[in-house]
Amino acid sequence: MYQSDKLLERELAFTACYRENQNAPKALRESRCMQMQLSTYFKEPQKDDLIAGRIDRPYVVFAPCLEGDSIDKVGYCIDEANCLRLADAIRKDSAYDEAYQNRVEEMIAFWRTENTNAKIRRRFPAFWDGSMGGDNYFEDNAPIHPLYRLAGVNLDFKKLFSLGLMGLKKEALSYASAAPAKQKPFYEGIACVLDAIRDVILSYREYALCQAQQTKDAQQTRWEEMAAALTAIADNPPATMRQAIQLQCIYMLSARCVEIGRIDDYMGDFYEKDLKEGRLSKKEAAALLNNFFSLIETQCGRDTRVIIGGLGREHEKSADAFAMLVMDVLEMRRDHFYPQISLRYSKEMNQALYDRALQILSEGNTYPMLYCDDVNIPSVMQAMHVDQKLAEQYSFFGCGEYMLACHSIGTPNTALNVAKILELVLHDGINPATGRLCGPKAAGIPVKGLSDLTCFADLMALLKEYLAFFIDLSGGFEELLYQVCNEEACFLQYSALLCDCMARGKAMLDGGLTHLGGTVETYGNVTLADSMTAIRHTVYDTKALTLRQLIEALSHNFAGHEETHRLLLSAPKFGNDNDTADGIAKELHEFICKTIQAQHEKRCMDSFLAVLINNNMNVSLGRFVGATPDGRRASEFLSNGNSPYNGQDREGLTAMLCSMCKMDTAIHAGGNQNLKVSRRMFAGEKPLIKPVLSAFFAMGGQQVNLSVVDQKDLEDAMEHPERHENLVVRVGGFTARFIDLDKKTQQDVLSRTAY
Repeated sequence: MYQSDKLLERELAFTACYRENQNAPKALRESRCMQMQLSTYFKEPQKDDLIAGRIDRPYVVFAPCLEGDSIDKVGYCIDEANCLRLADAIRKDSAYDEAYQNRVEEMIAFWRTENTNAKIRRRFPAFWDGSMGGDNYFEDNAPIHPLYRLAGVNLDFKKLFSLGLMGLKKEALSYASAAPAKQKPFYEGIACVLDAIRDVILSYREYALCQAQQTKDAQQTRWEEMAAALTAIADNPPATMRQAIQLQCIYMLSARCVEIGRIDDYMGDFYEKDLKEGRLSKKEAAALLNNFFSLIETQCGRDTRVIIGGLGREHEKSADAFAMLVMDVLEMRRDHFYPQISLRYSKEMNQALYDRALQILSEGNTYPMLYCDDVNIPSVMQAMHVDQKLAEQYSFFGCGEYMLACHSIGTPNTALNVAKILELVLHDGINPATGRLCGPKAAGIPVKGLSDLTCFADLMALLKEYLAFFIDLSGGFEELLYQVCNEEACFLQYSALLCDCMARGKAMLDGGLTHLGGTVETYGNVTLADSMTAIRHTVYDTKALTLRQLIEALSHNFAGHEETHRLLLSAPKFGNDNDTADGIAKELHEFICKTIQAQHEKRCMDSFLAVLINNNMNVSLGRFVGATPDGRRASEFLSNGNSPYNGQDREGLTAMLCSMCKMDTAIHAGGNQNLKVSRRMFAGEKPLIKPVLSAFFAMGGQQVNLSVVDQKDLEDAMEHPERHENLVVRVGGFTARFIDLDKKTQQDVLSRTAY
């Protein structure tokens, strides 16, 4: 395992390799940089690890997504804040001479303009000025922000396990031998990176053998089993569950792949065979899986997902058995929030699996999240224009965005704050927080002003013009990011295990993927809908206010305008099965989703879809939105996902579910439905939650996040956090201990209606 006595030594070596290969074909440059990166990337296993795979990531790397500096990065990346911190330490340390200091400073200056994010931003069209937000969405007040990443990939681990690492290399070289000259570097680059991964495996094997010689009894056996698995997978396909997990772990960490995906489908047969032949007990298998989950959780960070159940699995019986094992491990990991476990439900599924999931949820777990195949598969077929067989491989990642496992990418690369867009409309294109023109007018596109509006239909039409403008920016940024990333690299480890890159001899963004998809994160959708309903009700239907009076009240955050605030709060709201409120929500939902969907033809993608999925960005982006016409005060959180605004669903659970099911699921790539229920919903021999969920799914509900908590516990945790260290909630796109959340996010969760 690599050790260095010099700060930023690895970063300097990576930079030197990149510069030496700067004019080489992109695949060869990437493969050589990855060889350098992987040679110093991994560190020793910890004493209780059953499988090898821990990383010590440098601050200059190649990656599909790198977190750092509060901004995601893609491709060739520098974590400049940490590099500057270490550069300062180097300057203060007499052990480093002036020449070394100069090399470090020159390296940082080089990457400041050479990193892939910077290259993307330099290509922004001039008409985006004033409208496209800055890179740091935690600080910049804008209606749209770019997100630099390649996410949403489920690799074909079945193929990896079938061929093994060296079998995959053999396939690449076989293609290379018959490929035209321009395609050979792609295949040769894949072979080179696979050799680098094999070197990691062999290095770990030597370390495990050394440890086995220095330990006794159970510790010695553990190291010997680790070494044996590493020996087996260095040159051959895995033959056991231990070997398969070991290979998957090292490959995922090497590629910076965070998505585990449909593990029961590709791991079930190994598990069934090991049990039958006596190689593993269920307890030993659970320990292996738990260690694997912990490694991916700690080494990959956010967003990693495990999916169990669902149609389209090759061997359903063994897959269900493995899904039960995942449930066992889930119960062992109550204090862990990654990977996020999700269950694909269908009416015809193994009911024992579903009942086990509900039992685990009843105990206060927020996993597994539930996704309904009976709704999602037809919706994916229509939204992504694919047949049923491919749609059955729908998968989800991150906060719940959909893509096609092993066949597509579904990266969300813009965050679109639709509530902020309404604020622009109500101020004639001026962002009131900055005083700057933003939107169509900033780009020189003539649109109506408020003084030109004569009816609610005029306002709705103007809002749609603004929405369409920013949606076009979303499509443009997605296209630009894919173009620049493809110019920069092949993302070889991804391309090697995504259909049909190898067969086509093309990288994933260069025409290799079966389905090139993209998504847009939308925020504040229900806040927008309720706001438009309130305007229609108070300004145009009852004429209780003029539009100018309403805007005046918003500008003062309702101070001195309490009666206006009361009128707005009393207007119909989404989530109550109200035809007016739900109708406007449905109209805006369909306009936003279909306008985004139409971008795929303009942007040369197979699909481009909205996602109505929030982590806690409804809180962070809400800070930049003033008071809204639904009665929400300035800087408060926005609505979360497809759920009613907190506390506004006043007509009961059935009405709330009916409202949510009116939203078309076949025109987007996933939406969150957050449901906070008390433990009494799970009580008794025939718990109420089961028929409620059955009815919701039968009405067209596609997904639900359950938080099983008592309201009084949340309230008490706000006052006495020390009493509630194990109180866990689903925020939107992630799970957390309630007491670990910031106060605004706690208030978001607390104010949701509890059933």
